[in-house]
Amino acid sequence: MFSRNQLSFTSNFRPVADELKKIEHNVVLDGEVVVENTSGRSDFQLLQNYLKAQKGNLKYYVFDILNLDGNDTTNLKLLERKELLQLLLKKEKLSNVIYSEHIKAKGINFFKLAERNKTEGIMAKKSDSTYLVGKRSDDWLKIKISQQEEAIIIGITEPKNSRAYFGALLLGQYDGKDLKFIGKCGTGFTEASLKELYSKFKPIFTDDPPVSERVPLRDKIQWMKPEMVCQVKFTEWTQDKHLRHPVYLGLRIDKKANEVKFIKSKSVKTHKKQSVSKNERESDYDLKVGKTTLHLTNQNKVYFPDDGITKGDIVNYYNEVADLILPYLKDRPQSMNRFPNGINGQSFYQKDLDLDKVPSWLKTKALYSESNDAEIDYLICNDKATLLYMANLGCIEINPWNSTLKKIDNPNWIVIDIDPAKEEFKEVVRTALVVKEVMDELNTECYCKTSGATGLHVYIPLGEKYDYDTVKIFAELVSHEVQSRLPDTTTLERSIKKEIIKSILTSCKTVKVRHWQRPIQ
Repeated sequence: MFSRNQLSFTSNFRPVADELKKIEHNVVLDGEVVVENTSGRSDFQLLQNYLKAQKGNLKYYVFDILNLDGNDTTNLKLLERKELLQLLLKKEKLSNVIYSEHIKAKGINFFKLAERNKTEGIMAKKSDSTYLVGKRSDDWLKIKISQQEEAIIIGITEPKNSRAYFGALLLGQYDGKDLKFIGKCGTGFTEASLKELYSKFKPIFTDDPPVSERVPLRDKIQWMKPEMVCQVKFTEWTQDKHLRHPVYLGLRIDKKANEVKFIKSKSVKTHKKQSVSKNERESDYDLKVGKTTLHLTNQNKVYFPDDGITKGDIVNYYNEVADLILPYLKDRPQSMNRFPNGINGQSFYQKDLDLDKVPSWLKTKALYSESNDAEIDYLICNDKATLLYMANLGCIEINPWNSTLKKIDNPNWIVIDIDPAKEEFKEVVRTALVVKEVMDELNTECYCKTSGATGLHVYIPLGEKYDYDTVKIFAELVSHEVQSRLPDTTTLERSIKKEIIKSILTSCKTVKVRHWQRPIQ
């Protein structure tokens, strides 16, 4: 008994091997060895334990015959080969070697039955196909219900808290000739299996990453030569070809690493339309943006109840204005203000991205945060895909820093943010004109644009010449001067009684860019 990569399993599966000796013919068979649980279901982890403890109900399901008494049968049609196989196994009356039955034509109904029985899936084979030795073919397809994959172990992360030996496995698959990172797996281990695996890993530790791409993890990594293969179960493939929630099931010593390949049909299907009408739009679909595929979710969720504007409308809007807005977002860290339940729901700011959970194609920058007293990973929005990714997270407004990565501590401009307490836009305009008056007296340019429904922003260019502390002082001086000229209608404090003028630089480094704003000429 041999695995597909010619490892001998005769001693491991001795009960089956001994029973096969009863066959009074020289044959080459193809099948799968399983260990069944008390319910009669095959269990991969029971099979793993059988290799160590030799315990369990071991069975060999045979589905093909390649040679019978020196006669090559590989060029016969599948149904002809199976007819020979069935006659052979019926004659011998073996208990642990079982003929693998099949269902003709009714594949969809058979798949539904497999779903109801909560099995791993079904095999679909062309009835007239020949046997291709050592080759893959679309004549045989594995159609899965429970998501399981073979993955190459390319490294481990440092253990944390009470765990010993290692934290998680780093997994990979070959996409063509390139080995690609497909995620990390930190569950499915026992204390004993952690120790045993670590002892097997040590001889193949290496300082050189086996993948050429940057692996988006903050963990300390111990790389390994890509030689060992494992089986994992998971919930789904993400749009950036990573496994979501993988769970370790066991090692696949019967598989060679170069056989573990990413099949393009496993990835998320792309939605062909770049922009769809509200009536046609699915709640969840995939959108191809350049070379990136975005998985958009809850697109029919209403974000503006009074106007019936949905999350999908917000995403579509940003899709249409991306070329106009991106130049003003380039190389600027984003402080994302997310509205998961729409404009009337509770919002929250997210600045630090979890690099383990976001798509690897996103650009990020680690910057020191005074409030966190640590470096955090800010999102950088330099392309349409990232802009739509933020919109899909519920960012109704976009909040870039007033400085860029080129000179992160020196803003490009000051923003004087004028917000009304009531819908009295005339007073907002009057306040903005006084800001212009003050700046004219200082022989300094400034520019005005709308902010939200009834507010205005006045931008004062700085040319990255001054740091934030200096700029903050200047912004406060300008604001105090304007307020002194309009004492009855303005205040520097947020109040429901008076119109408000303030510099947002007194509290943060960002400026809101809402999707409905229009420039004032």
